[in-house]
Amino acid sequence: MNGARPMGRGLLAVVVAIPLILGVMAGAMGGYLLHNPSASANGGGSEAFALATYDFYFLGVGGSIDGVRNPQLNVTLGDTVTITITDRVSTGHNLYVEGYDAQSADVMAVGATATVRFTATQQGTFAYYCAMPGHRALGMEGKLVVGSGVGGPSSLPPISPEVLPVSDIVRNATDVPPPITRTTPATVNIWLNATEVNGEIEPGVSYMYWTYNGKVPGPFFRVRVNDTVVVHFHNDASSMMNHSVDFHAVTGPMGGSAASSAAPGASSDFSFKALVPGLFIYHCGTPDVPTHIANGMFGEILVQPDAPLPPVDREFYVGQSELYTKWPIHTLGNQLFDGQKLADDQPTYFAFNGAFKGLTGAHQLTAQVNQTIRIYFVDAGPDFISSFHIIGEIFNRVWQYGDLSDPPLHGVQTVLVPPGGCVVVDLTLVYPANYVLVDHAIYHAVDMGAMGILHVTGPTNSTIFKAGA
Repeated sequence: MNGARPMGRGLLAVVVAIPLILGVMAGAMGGYLLHNPSASANGGGSEAFALATYDFYFLGVGGSIDGVRNPQLNVTLGDTVTITITDRVSTGHNLYVEGYDAQSADVMAVGATATVRFTATQQGTFAYYCAMPGHRALGMEGKLVVGSGVGGPSSLPPISPEVLPVSDIVRNATDVPPPITRTTPATVNIWLNATEVNGEIEPGVSYMYWTYNGKVPGPFFRVRVNDTVVVHFHNDASSMMNHSVDFHAVTGPMGGSAASSAAPGASSDFSFKALVPGLFIYHCGTPDVPTHIANGMFGEILVQPDAPLPPVDREFYVGQSELYTKWPIHTLGNQLFDGQKLADDQPTYFAFNGAFKGLTGAHQLTAQVNQTIRIYFVDAGPDFISSFHIIGEIFNRVWQYGDLSDPPLHGVQTVLVPPGGCVVVDLTLVYPANYVLVDHAIYHAVDMGAMGILHVTGPTNSTIFKAGA
């Protein structure tokens, strides 16, 4: 050692620090956030993230995002980005990255995985979220930040030009069971089958509806006050979602929705006593409830009072609701549900019986002069009041809010129906014409679709109406 020079303290610190720093960096990466160390600041490397899916959020796995709900994912412009999701709850989830039109496959069972991969070619801040209807609104959304984060999606991805094979989901307005003639209570069995059906909003525009028994609205049920109603509920095996039913006529927990909740392929039963007469809505009570209603899961049940309503010649069933779609109204092709528009109260369509101007053409209402008619009307919403009116007619009798215990109103032009509410209206037809059913928030009718036709035939009467002097 004679003449040897001792190692300086500074050099020793560097030698010791280098492996420690590298070890800490490797531990932080945890094998989940993999950055290409050879990539330049301008990108061209790779980033990989892992997320676990829960109800209803993403949870970061590994690295700096470990244990973070809906973590922010930061990448460099030009990087190849890989995001892998793993299901932890078997509810059914996926991952969609806004601006890149990149979507993973669905994960439907605990432990199932799916991956989405794309190149970060646009600088900005983009949403990633679960594209299962309603899941984004419930909180399954985070941010992908590319580069500086300034900018964002330049436009919607193109709509699929293909109109998928469709079923007629429009409920015929005449689908009303006859009045009950018995005078004593009974046990009544009713059956509901939740099915997800591709239908037609308007010609050339397809959409995946969620329905009861394949139509919008679901079946019209008629029971008598003090009847015991047994509800048999089945969720079709082809469904992607859990479903249930909440009857507003029920006095009991969650209107029956907790007791009826069923996964795809499962069935459930519950019973209730119809204590209060009236016209009531029923709808799906499974989270996200607004999404299930907006996609078509609602209907009506009439609890007939001891003293029945006055007899009429014809009865009709009309339901108003809103549709929230990704692309604008009248865009041809296969529309998708847009949960953000629902959250923002920005419907694309106002529908009668599930479709744009759904009660016109082949589905119009028909009657004759000198007939009396009754309309059972429900506003499913989920968000907007209906100002129900028939152009050229006046309601003779109105049982507002579906209240059948009190005397009706008379001579009413327009009736307000809240979301989740019903009304019963009677008309006496005295002149032939095409009478137009509308939501008199008139843009909702004329331009957005809350419209139907009551086609009345028969002899004219010039003392009632005459064109010209």
